[in-house]
Amino acid sequence: MAEFSRVVLRLDRDPRLAAAVRRAVRFQSLQAGLDETSCDALAGASEEVYFHTLSQLAGGDAGLHVTLDTFSDRIEICIHHPAPVIPAVGLDAFAAPPANNGNSNGLNGAELMERVDKVMYDAQDGVARTTLVKFLHSNR
Repeated sequence: MAEFSRVVLRLDRDPRLAAAVRRAVRFQSLQAGLDETSCDALAGASEEVYFHTLSQLAGGDAGLHVTLDTFSDRIEICIHHPAPVIPAVGLDAFAAPPANNGNSNGLNGAELMERVDKVMYDAQDGVARTTLVKFLHSNR
């Protein structure tokens, strides 16, 4: 895939919408040429970060935005939300497996990094962002 591609999801606070994130990430990664195993791993990691981020939202916060950017050399999945106080979810959130809430496999930081190549997070201008990066292999 040589062209830039972007998909933007604006999701309510409903945890059932994590399935939409997982499917969208899987579809985009297949389109970009990742193998089935890598697609499933990236989709699972995205769903896990979605759940962690959702659990950080306060009662009155809006939902989450998920942006899937596909470049010629990588896929970036950015999960973001307005957060004047709450920081972005980073690897520290995965230091210990969370209590199983029925929606999550409880990835820890090492398991997350086995599924993605890079995790970036920041909070700027009232928006907290967690970005997962998976580099595409140049064997196509």
